[in-house]
Amino acid sequence: MTVMEAKNVSVSVQDRSILTKCSLTVGRGEFIGIIGPNGSGKTTFLKSLRGIQPISQGQIFLYDHLLTQMTDKTIARQVAYMQQSVKVGFGYSVKDIVMTARYPYIAWWQNSTSKDSQIVEEAMRYTGVWELREKNIQAISGGERQRVFLAKALAQDTDILLLDEPTAALDIGYADDMFRHCQELCHAGKTIVIVVHDLEMAAKFCSRLVLFANGQIVADGEPHIVMNAKNLGKAFHISSTVYEDALFRQRRIYVYPYGVRIRQSQHLRPGVQIPEEASTMILNE
Repeated sequence: MTVMEAKNVSVSVQDRSILTKCSLTVGRGEFIGIIGPNGSGKTTFLKSLRGIQPISQGQIFLYDHLLTQMTDKTIARQVAYMQQSVKVGFGYSVKDIVMTARYPYIAWWQNSTSKDSQIVEEAMRYTGVWELREKNIQAISGGERQRVFLAKALAQDTDILLLDEPTAALDIGYADDMFRHCQELCHAGKTIVIVVHDLEMAAKFCSRLVLFANGQIVADGEPHIVMNAKNLGKAFHISSTVYEDALFRQRRIYVYPYGVRIRQSQHLRPGVQIPEEASTMILNE
């Protein structure tokens, strides 16, 4: 079942082209990783899917409804968006922040209900921040804040989550946990589109990868199809070998130094061979 669809989406800001004819169909239960170099349009595309970033051309549909014809509250009941960085004023507790996720369900004259409180508590326990609930949001670490804002996205109780680099400030253990949480949620029926810089983490957990370069989608498919040396060379302008880790069965990337003409064998331990199924691309200097 298709839950979101972008058709030939282009975005220009002050006569500068950010996205050019980007199309994507998102199915229910998918865990889609948006990858690509800095400035390639990943965050702009995610904002466009939520309706935060106006598009110059194309169309975006949410459950077959044109996004531009839907109210913000209607969208917010179906799509939660976790932005890359959030500035929060002093005085708000962690629980207060997460409770704001319930705004699509509460009229301006109403107070939150016991059901709202229960949903918020469940989301905070799931992301491991319930014990921080009375703390000032300014008094916790960057990694803890990221888990608080993931709890906020979950407390919005939507079928679709759009996450913009949620693991950026997390230690490796918490980052791994967050990806596992997302994978579990997708197995339970939610749909997640996530912008991520860690390519190996994206390949390990995501069911599908979409590679951006220069404001365009240059590859889209299962991780083992998208994550190859040719595609990485095209998008990131790097020389690399991409191979399957036989011990843990996940994609690994070895990047060769810039501006150095060398043979691959110089980078291998004696007696070690690059697997036949590995892909390698050495860019011409």
